[in-house]
Amino acid sequence: MPPTTPLSGQTLFLVGRIQGLPRRRLDTLVRLRDGKLATRPGRTVTLIAFGHSAGDRALDDGRVALPPGLPAAAPLVSENVLRRALGLLAPPAEVDRSMGRGEIERLSGLSANLVSCLVLFDVLEPVDERFAYRDLVAAREAARLLKRDVAIGDVLEAATALRRRGTNLAEARLTESPSGELLRDVAGQLAEFSGQLTMRLEFGRLDFGRPDGGQTQKPRSIDDLLIEAEEAEQAGDHTTAESLYTTAMRADTADPVLPFNLGNVFQAEGRAAEAKVAWQIAVARDPAFAEAWYNLALAAEDEQQSDLAVAEYRRAVKAQPDYADAHFNLALLLTRLERCDEALAAWQRFLELQPSSSQAGIAQKAIALCRMKIQQERVQTG
Repeated sequence: MPPTTPLSGQTLFLVGRIQGLPRRRLDTLVRLRDGKLATRPGRTVTLIAFGHSAGDRALDDGRVALPPGLPAAAPLVSENVLRRALGLLAPPAEVDRSMGRGEIERLSGLSANLVSCLVLFDVLEPVDERFAYRDLVAAREAARLLKRDVAIGDVLEAATALRRRGTNLAEARLTESPSGELLRDVAGQLAEFSGQLTMRLEFGRLDFGRPDGGQTQKPRSIDDLLIEAEEAEQAGDHTTAESLYTTAMRADTADPVLPFNLGNVFQAEGRAAEAKVAWQIAVARDPAFAEAWYNLALAAEDEQQSDLAVAEYRRAVKAQPDYADAHFNLALLLTRLERCDEALAAWQRFLELQPSSSQAGIAQKAIALCRMKIQQERVQTG
C-alpha cells in the first residue's frame, strides 16, 4: 500500500505497537478514515501493519511470523506507511530514487525476502518500488551484520533505536561487543546507542501446559506486557495493570504510551498526584503527546489552576489540531474565565471539527454569548 492509499473500507490489524500512539487514538484515526481497527486476528482482516516493535517476528530468512488467525493473503505495510496513511508523518523526502529492487538485492547480496523485511520495518523506504542510494548503504550495512551471524531481529531493533535518535542504519556502523550486544563503532571506540537495545526484557511468564505438571518460562516482549496490561486495565484489575506497565517502563525508557496508560490506571484508582506524575513523564518522553496534555489540563482544572489548564489544552490542540474534545474544553474554560476573544476562536474551531455533534448547540449558544460580551466591552470602552 503506497503512503497515500486511503484506509477506507479496510479492516486493519496492528502487529506490535506504534511508538507514542495509544490504541484508542489509533482506533479513532482509522475510523475517521472510514476504516476499522481489528482487536483480534481474524479472517475479516484486509490489511496488516507491523509496528517497529515487532521486529522479533522476523525470521532468519526474511519472512515474518504472522499471529495465528490472520489471512496469509492480506497485504503487509510498515509503521511509517501506516503513519502516513493516518496523516501522522510527512511524505518521504524527495531524493533521487533511481534503483529498483533487483539492484538493491544484487548490490547488497541480500535475498528478496530480506529486502522485503527491511522495507516492512522501514530500514529501507522505497517510493513506488524505487530505492535511493541511502537505501543501498543501509542494505549493505544490514548484509554485513547478517554475515557476521547477527540475528535479523537484532538488526531491526538497532535500526529502530537509531531512528529514535535521529539517525539510521545508513549513517551508523555497528559492531558486536564481546557479550554479543550491538554497539556503535565511533572512530574505533564502542559506544552504546540505546538502553532498549542493551537491556533485553527477560521477565518470565508462567506456562502451566507441560505434561508433567511443571512450570516453564517463556520470555515476554514489551508488546506482550502491553497487551496483558491493557487487558488487565480494561477488566478493572488495576493492581496487575500497574505492575505490568511499571515493568514495561523500566525496559523501555522512550515510549510515552506506557506512562500515559499507567497514569490512567492511577486516575481510575483515585491516585491523582501519581497520575499527574505519570502523564508528565509521558509528555517529557514525547512533547507532542496530545492525550497526555489533555489529561494534565483536566487535572489542572480539578485543582482550580485555570491558567495552567488553558496552557495545557493549548499544547494538546497544537500537538493534535483535530482534537475536538480539547478544543471544546479549552473554549468552555475560556468562556468561564470571560476571555471571550480567545473563547470565540476556540468555539469556532470546535464547530469546524464537529458541526453536527451533540455539543454543537452548546457551542453555538456560547458563541452568541461571547459575541454579546465582546460587543458590550466595545460599547463600554467607546
